[in-house]
Amino acid sequence: MIRRGGDALYGTGHRPYPPFVPFRNKVSPAAPAPSASAASSLSALRTALTLFFALDGFLFAGWVVRIPAIKEQTGASASHLGLALLGVSAGAVVTMTLTGRLCRRFGNHPVTVASVTLLSLSIVLPPLTHSALALGLVLLLFGAAYGSTNVAMNSAAVDLVTALRRPVISSFHAAFSLGGMAGAGLGGLLAGGLSPTVHLLLLAGLGLAVTAVAGPALLRH
Repeated sequence: MIRRGGDALYGTGHRPYPPFVPFRNKVSPAAPAPSASAASSLSALRTALTLFFALDGFLFAGWVVRIPAIKEQTGASASHLGLALLGVSAGAVVTMTLTGRLCRRFGNHPVTVASVTLLSLSIVLPPLTHSALALGLVLLLFGAAYGSTNVAMNSAAVDLVTALRRPVISSFHAAFSLGGMAGAGLGGLLAGGLSPTVHLLLLAGLGLAVTAVAGPALLRH
């Protein structure tokens, strides 16, 4: 560590952070602002990411609303249902450790689009099961897609912060929360009139539609 003018500098190149702190997201105030065309492109990218964050919360909340009906359908006891629900966490943990490597190899944006597509498709599976074991197995897939989606989206959001040179991640997390509120509220209203299969099938269709609309903006970058 080198001290110069009262500031701690690590190594050469006036790096104000220790080597283990990622430097790529520390924006220099002297960095040039993006051009008008680049700013427009980044704005479109931000909108697309906001839609994906909101969709993520909406889909997950919609699934949670239907857990009581799916429990009744499978005939699972409270303890067996709890074990089946572990599939969501187990699947998420496994893919969270692998998604970073996929993002480095293929890019954050393609992995985000692929993960959201898988999440949208897998949400239709829980109401098709008729045992706690089958439910746990399909929730492994659902959890894997959910975990991968969150890692890839947040990684893409961090890159966008670097490009925009201003903190915007909180707006994405707000979109996720609002999506969750909307998904839970709408799901509660629909639960009395729609079966879990129809409800989650509609959610899958919505997820695929949003991916078709917002995905190209990510894939262009």
